[in-house]
Amino acid sequence: MGQYWKLINIDQRQSIYWGKLGEVILCPSPTRLIRLLAMPRKPKPYDRSIERWHSKESRDLGALNLPFDVLSLIFEAIDSENIVDAAYLALTNTFLRAIGQKRLYDELLSYYAPWYLERIICVGDYLQGDDLPPDILKEDEKESLSGDISDTDSDDDSKYGCPSRLYRAADAETNRSSRTIGHWRKRFAAKGKLSKAERRELEDLIRADFSWDGRQETEWILCNWTRAEYVRTGGVARLTGSDIDGPWTSADPGLGHVLLTQICWSSDDSTSVDYRGPLHRGRWAGHYIAITTMDQLTENVRFADKGNWVDITEEAVAQVLEIWQVMDPRVLAPHLRLKGDVSDSTPDSTDEDDRVQSEQKAADKGALTGGEVSGDREE
Repeated sequence: MGQYWKLINIDQRQSIYWGKLGEVILCPSPTRLIRLLAMPRKPKPYDRSIERWHSKESRDLGALNLPFDVLSLIFEAIDSENIVDAAYLALTNTFLRAIGQKRLYDELLSYYAPWYLERIICVGDYLQGDDLPPDILKEDEKESLSGDISDTDSDDDSKYGCPSRLYRAADAETNRSSRTIGHWRKRFAAKGKLSKAERRELEDLIRADFSWDGRQETEWILCNWTRAEYVRTGGVARLTGSDIDGPWTSADPGLGHVLLTQICWSSDDSTSVDYRGPLHRGRWAGHYIAITTMDQLTENVRFADKGNWVDITEEAVAQVLEIWQVMDPRVLAPHLRLKGDVSDSTPDSTDEDDRVQSEQKAADKGALTGGEVSGDREE
């Protein structure tokens, strides 16, 4: 029958059942990981100098003509149930708009990136309970998540399948939360009568920003916080010659597929993937994972405290390339396909051609660092 795999968030005890790895790795499903892990950019400082339809003068605030710190506290005191009121208050004056956008952003984050900087692992159902990646469990988790479930401590519903406690512990599906992106936007869909200008301003307040301006220092990256390593979106995009749309690429494989190749773990090497490497012993399995931008490695304290971060884009992308060259070469950029592949109509080569191609292939792997820039993405 083969081995079946489950993606698990260890911290939240949530899971996504994915079936056979060889099937899911080639489909769009891993792209879902980007939504689970990518934290939207912080809003840019609001430019109050631009002429808009609402007042720019603090004196027009009337009773709310208060110090900045006091107004910030007022916005912070508005709870989640009344967040729409915070948005409307921010629309009344540019001074309030500049303050209120932080409160709206803080609330927005509770609807996005629910797995951000949490421990992620893709477990095969042939896993032996004590065969876990080193140091992924906290001390108070070891009793409940390590080892195998015995007949005496299992109920009727868990006497089949993988006996691993880790595999069986994560039974909550990720889509059961009411705090979805659609729910966030729906809260503002039919609240009051706004002018076109007000609606545009409201959209700017509630829209998650996943854009990229094309600069290397703001590029989106897949991060392993545990090991202080990262993979750049641009390097992944070069596999298919695709455009870059924030943390997404216009064609698969993307960052989610790269992550999947790094986080699989099982005691058995059957993966249904035509790859000679130890795919079932992922070096990132069970580690703290996030998708963010390069500048956050120095600006965000949680990342900066890790010290020197290492770019492993070349290594990770080379592994993905080797898998796709055999499994689905049609999606790769033509110059990255193996010579003689059915998707490559080039005539058979000579030994000299093979030597040149081998050298070129090695150079290509080292050059998977760029990509074209597209717009931002919002559902």
